[in-house]
Amino acid sequence: MAGLAHLVEMAQVGLSDQIARPRIAIIGGGYAGMAAAVSLMDTGIADLTVYEAGPILGGRARRIPGGNGDEDNGQHLCLGAYTELLKLMGRVGADPEDLFYRCPLSLLIHALNHPLGKKSKSLFSLRTIRFLPAPLNLATSILLSSGTSLGERVHTLQALYQLKQQSYLISPGLTVSQLCDELGIQGVFRHFFWESLCLAALNTPPQFACAQTFLNILQDIAEGHQQASNFLIPRTDLSSLFPEPAAQYIQKKGAKVYTSCAIKQCEPAGKLIRVVGTRHHSLYHHVILATPPRAASTLINGWGEPMHDLGNQLRSLPHEKIATLSVEYSNRRFRLPFPMMGIAHSPIEWIVDRSYLLQQSSAKRLKDSSASDTHGSRFTCVISAPHESSNLDKGFLTSEAHACLQSLCGPLPQPNASRLVVEKFATLSCRPDIHRPQACTPDPRLILAGDYLQSRYPSTLETAVRSGLSAAALTIKHMQA
Repeated sequence: MAGLAHLVEMAQVGLSDQIARPRIAIIGGGYAGMAAAVSLMDTGIADLTVYEAGPILGGRARRIPGGNGDEDNGQHLCLGAYTELLKLMGRVGADPEDLFYRCPLSLLIHALNHPLGKKSKSLFSLRTIRFLPAPLNLATSILLSSGTSLGERVHTLQALYQLKQQSYLISPGLTVSQLCDELGIQGVFRHFFWESLCLAALNTPPQFACAQTFLNILQDIAEGHQQASNFLIPRTDLSSLFPEPAAQYIQKKGAKVYTSCAIKQCEPAGKLIRVVGTRHHSLYHHVILATPPRAASTLINGWGEPMHDLGNQLRSLPHEKIATLSVEYSNRRFRLPFPMMGIAHSPIEWIVDRSYLLQQSSAKRLKDSSASDTHGSRFTCVISAPHESSNLDKGFLTSEAHACLQSLCGPLPQPNASRLVVEKFATLSCRPDIHRPQACTPDPRLILAGDYLQSRYPSTLETAVRSGLSAAALTIKHMQA
């Protein structure tokens, strides 16, 4: 029967020498896979299929069912320097200015006060000045920041100037903590600027985080265009931000997109590649494997010994968690002083006020938002890279989040609802001793895509998009060869 099925498949597509147009499969409908799909369709590929195991596109950055309809499996923060994501969103008709809340880079850290009932005290405040060009906007914001001594601010500016003279290149193997030690950066500015920005951008504790990767981001913030340092907070869910508009875009061009179709088998079949899913199977000339690394390592088992080392590498990559707590006060309308605020001495590191995200969105976005957004308040609380010993109990974190909000806004009633999502494999652990794989595999017909691959950035949406574009370019190159 298996042989008969194989003959039927061959009859459907014809022998590879007789097929006039290449057939391409993309396994994984996240940001990397959909970026690859858009790029390939724009080059004129006529036969392309995307397979997504889950019911919703987005991969590790997706909408989760239930709730308010715009909740995700983790809060993501983008930067104005993430150029490829923004360009690709515009290409598929997802306007970044409508779908992101844009604000100048702001690090606003407050203390959690006890006893409750009194508003918290600001420990550190840094906000880039919107109208100044780079690098003056960051330098001026450092000089005017509050909560630190003038000596600390001047020393940070001197350190940044030294790094600029080195083109932001340092000795390999350094962690962010070791870099701060080498630069002599200590005190409040080290904790609330260098280390807080590191944890937010890399989702890896500074004592383990790769200093060179951190400096790559810092260079783009400091030396990029005027808006490169902007924080971009998604107004909508992560699936609606790019993957779903991308799917609509490629489907209009003739591509096929299957959701809830997990791929069980991907292996060479002569000059073609057999892809077998739970509800669809076919043969292809080229496959882009845009799944998380552990899933990719399982799928390449069918390729035998040539993929053995790559499979071991993929399985050994360490990851970091992200815990995201949504808290809702349905009968009380109140706002934080700023859209995103940090909390010191609390397991809750960042709180995002969703009312700011809805404030300037389009009429359609306001119309589609839930009723609870009109009459109440919702907040997203982030715990980046929690330790194994961290208390991730929903009740405990909800109590801590409520205490933080009371510390910022004054006495409040108890929240009406909360939802905790812990993404165990949220991002690649961005450490200097981690060797990230390349996109190419031993078989040029099979290309990898994902935010875990070799990049100057950590695991971000931008990294995923760039890897997808690279995978598409490599596939086209092999087709031409």
